[in-house]
Amino acid sequence: MQDPKSFRKYQVYFFLYLAVICELLIIIVERDDAEMQLRRERDELYNLTRNIVTELIETRPIQSLNGNSLMEVGETRRFYVTLQGMGPEDRVTLPPEVLVLRGADTLRRLRQGAGIDLVEEESRNGKRVYAFDWTAPSPGEYRFVGSSANDRFSLKATGEIKLASLNFPMEVIEMFVPDIGSRIREFEALSSDMRVEVITAGDQLILNGGALVTAAGYPASGYVEVQGTAAAKVRIAPSAGTVTEEDGRLRWEGVFEKPDTYTVRLYGRDSRGAGGLSQASSSFRVEVKWPVSASTVRDAYAGELFRKNLAVAGLEDRTKYHWRATLNGARIAEGDGSMAEFSLPEKAVGKTLRVEGLYDGRVYPVAVDDARLADSRFTCDVLAAPVRFRNISFSRGGEYPVNQEFRFEVYVCGSCIEQNRRAPERISVDAESENGRDLLDDYVFEPIIDGAGRRIGTRLRFYLAGRVDRDGEEVVITLRADDATERIPVMIFPE
Repeated sequence: MQDPKSFRKYQVYFFLYLAVICELLIIIVERDDAEMQLRRERDELYNLTRNIVTELIETRPIQSLNGNSLMEVGETRRFYVTLQGMGPEDRVTLPPEVLVLRGADTLRRLRQGAGIDLVEEESRNGKRVYAFDWTAPSPGEYRFVGSSANDRFSLKATGEIKLASLNFPMEVIEMFVPDIGSRIREFEALSSDMRVEVITAGDQLILNGGALVTAAGYPASGYVEVQGTAAAKVRIAPSAGTVTEEDGRLRWEGVFEKPDTYTVRLYGRDSRGAGGLSQASSSFRVEVKWPVSASTVRDAYAGELFRKNLAVAGLEDRTKYHWRATLNGARIAEGDGSMAEFSLPEKAVGKTLRVEGLYDGRVYPVAVDDARLADSRFTCDVLAAPVRFRNISFSRGGEYPVNQEFRFEVYVCGSCIEQNRRAPERISVDAESENGRDLLDDYVFEPIIDGAGRRIGTRLRFYLAGRVDRDGEEVVITLRADDATERIPVMIFPE
C-alpha cells in the first residue's frame, strides 16, 4: 500500500506541474496577442506610408512652353516657360533654358538673365513663370526646346529621399517605388518643347482645335491653332461655346451640362474678305465626364488631421488644384494640389469648417448623385472625436467559460488613422449575471504605443470568477470609456 505522505508529495508535484503548464499557456497566448497587435500596427503604418508616397509621386512637377504657334515674318511675340506643381520649400536648381532650333541648327540659346526673365507676379502657389520675347526671322518651322531642374524629388547627402517637404529613408521608398533612382532623375530634370510656324501673308487659312477632357458644368477651354495668317486677323464662329483672342492667340471656351462626347465645329474667316484662301472649317472633340469626387470624407474632428481629396473626374491635372480652409470664417490653412491636409485645433468643437477647392483658379462642380451637381465648397460642423471600441475578443451572444481571459481596446478618434488616435481618460468594465451578481474578478490596463513612442490607446484585459449555473448564465459585459458605453450580452459556463 502506497504511503499517504508520498501520495501527497506527488499531488503537490502534479499541481505545481499544472501551474507551470498554465503559466506557459498564458505567456504563449499573450505573446501571440502582442505579435498580432504589432503586425496590425505595422500593416496600418505600411498602408499609411504607401498612400502618402503614392500621392506625392502623383503630384510631380511639370514644365510647359506656351505662346503663338503661328507667326508672320517680322512679328514679335512673348512666350512663357511655366513650372507647376512645386511646393513652397522646393527650389529651382536649374532655371529654364530654351534652345531655338531650325532643323538641326541651333539659332539661339536663351537663359535667365540672357533673354529669359522671371515673372514675379505670376510665380506663386507652387508655380514659377518665366518669359522671353522672340521675333520671327523668316518663313519656316522653328522648334523651341526648354529644360530646367528642381529638387522636389531628390536624394539628400544623408541618403534620405526628399519627396516634396517630407524625408524618407531610402529603404522605405524602395518598398513602394523600386525604380526610385530613375524616377528622381525623370522628375528632377524637366523638359518641354513647342513648334512655331512662321509664314508670309497670303497662305491658305487653316484651323486646328485639339481634343479636350473636362467635367460637366465646368468651363472647358483650349487654343485654336491658326495657319495661313496671324490669329488676330481671324474671326471664328463655333457651333458651341465662344472663341476670343487672348494675347495673340485664339481660345475656345464652352460649358456642357451632361457627360458625353461632343463635336465642336469651327467656321473661320480672316480679314482678307471673300475668297477660298480666307475661309476654313474644322472640328474637335470634347469628352465630358460626370464630376464624381475621389473622396467620401464628410466629417471633421477637433484635434485631428483632416485629409480630403478634392479631385473630381474630368478635371484631372492635379497641379491645377488649389484649396483654402476656414474655421468660423477665419483662414487656418491653404495649399496647392488636390489633397487638402491640415490639423484642426482641440478647441474647434462646434465650429464650422469650410474647405474651398479651386481648379485653374475657379470653383468647380462636384456630383451630388447621378443627376445633381454642387460646387467645390465643402462645409461641415467640427465634432468631438468619439470613443472607438476595437479588437473585442468576445461577441454578442457568444459562449465562453468563466475562466477565459477577455480583452478589448479603446481609442479616441474620428478619422482613425494612426496619427489621430489617442487614449481615453477613463476606462472601466462591469460583468453582471442575469441574477444580478457581479462576476468581475480582476483586470489589467495596457497602454498601446505607436512607433514614435506616443500613447494612442488602451488595452484592457479582464477576468471573471464566481459560481455559474452548469447550464450557463447570460452575463452582460459593460464597456465604458469617457462618455461612451457599450453593452454586450454573452453566455458564461463553468470552467
